[in-house]
Amino acid sequence: MKRRGIVYGFLVALGAIVLLALPLGRQTLAQQSTGGSPPLGSPLQEYEVVTMPNATAYSVYTTNTTVPHQVWYRISGGDALFRQRLRVYQENAGPRPINQLPPETELRQELTTNSPTRWFVLPREADVFTYYFDGDNRLTANSPWRDAFGVRVKRTRFANGNLYAIGFEDQETLDDYNDLEIQVAIIQPA
Repeated sequence: MKRRGIVYGFLVALGAIVLLALPLGRQTLAQQSTGGSPPLGSPLQEYEVVTMPNATAYSVYTTNTTVPHQVWYRISGGDALFRQRLRVYQENAGPRPINQLPPETELRQELTTNSPTRWFVLPREADVFTYYFDGDNRLTANSPWRDAFGVRVKRTRFANGNLYAIGFEDQETLDDYNDLEIQVAIIQPA
């Protein structure tokens, strides 16, 4: 009987240690969609492709404080030589300078793949928000994550918002910008 009490006490202590060791702030606010696509409506205008060879992340933001908006995103694929990671941040503030990410407390989701996913949806908001999409890669399963070497973005304006096709580059010497490819939609009618 005494031995069971010791084992039980050990298991309770071990459970408490595991709970305390879990990272805080990593829970996602995003919900995976039920298979639908963002309600963008009909296309209105395509913009020039923008290439940023020194960017390590890309941010999109809202400036309208009265009309609610909603952000959808997904990994659409990639042709990577290395392991890929997408980190999504949401900050209730205007955009930061290039390559400056918000603190870890603003991290909403981390995906470690470049395989296509379903759409993820963040809750509707009404204020100035900036959403950061950070593409990282690593050479081996145990090596540290490193920043992307560049970003390429194609923006399309739709009746109900904007769609961004974003590609990250994982090698300094290549320029295909297709190692990790994502799509981001901001639903906010004009």
